[in-house]
Amino acid sequence: MKVTALRNRCIASGTCVLAAKAVFSQRESDGVVELLQEHPSLEQLQKVRQAVAACPSQVFVVEEEDNLSELTLSTNDEEM
Repeated sequence: MKVTALRNRCIASGTCVLAAKAVFSQRESDGVVELLQEHPSLEQLQKVRQAVAACPSQVFVVEEEDNLSELTLSTNDEEM
């Protein structure tokens, strides 16, 4: 599973941090989502899914894979 955060859409609500504080943070300057881990453990998967679902501005793009052996997070400042 790969999760990309489209930071240009982020409204800095912090719901991702509340759902998965070991994985997500917010920039001090503007509150926009930051990744603490690009490859969190699979044990974090449920919390990452909760963060994705809870995001009010839907900044996360999820690419599911058949083989769930790795969880990858990235950021993108461009529109997709």
